[in-house]
Amino acid sequence: MSIEKMLKYQETDMRLIKLENELKNSECAKKMMSYQAATKKSFDTLTMFNDLAKSDMDQVRKVMSKFSDIVKQVEELMDESVEDCDEKQLDYCAKQIEKLNQSLEEFEREVVKINKELSDTSYKQGKEFEQAGKTSSAYRKNAEEFNALKQSKSAEASEIMKELRGMEGQLDKELLDKYKKIRASKRPVFVPFRAPASCGGGMDVASDIVNKLGEGRHIQECPNCGRIMYKMD
Repeated sequence: MSIEKMLKYQETDMRLIKLENELKNSECAKKMMSYQAATKKSFDTLTMFNDLAKSDMDQVRKVMSKFSDIVKQVEELMDESVEDCDEKQLDYCAKQIEKLNQSLEEFEREVVKINKELSDTSYKQGKEFEQAGKTSSAYRKNAEEFNALKQSKSAEASEIMKELRGMEGQLDKELLDKYKKIRASKRPVFVPFRAPASCGGGMDVASDIVNKLGEGRHIQECPNCGRIMYKMD
């Protein structure tokens, strides 16, 4: 089978692939993806800070509940009449008051700790919001540049695609379908056979493949890289 037309199709398609690669590897595309990742990281961090703040507020509610219990105990002790208490009862009250004082000191330490955690979290949230705003703005700027570049190449790409569609009617459908399938991961698809026994993709091929090419079968699939080798008459 003669594959000159198929090779011409591939040559034209390579121009389209070149445009795709230029767009994909453009500086604005790289920056756009980088800022997109940075923005996502910032929002993930903000979500973490929100969870920390929620945890701290849950702790605040527990501490306040504990404080309410202490207040209640203090009120109960104050309601007791000192005149009606004997020495043993007074000693008990003194010990209870001491325990309440310790609880209040512990409560104060917890409040200070939680307040510091909330303050630190709030500060970090503010910084992360600021960073997220910067990266988000930079992403939008580079996305606009990317879309402008894409638009500038679209006219040329459309012409190439039109040319390719015009050529497809003259090609073997089975071979064309195989080309399109391999094209997604192998570029170029058709590679020349290189004597004594390797394909254009740089892979060694078995002798039976070489023999088939020598028997007038002009194309063979490389069992190693999946590309299609061709041998011209």
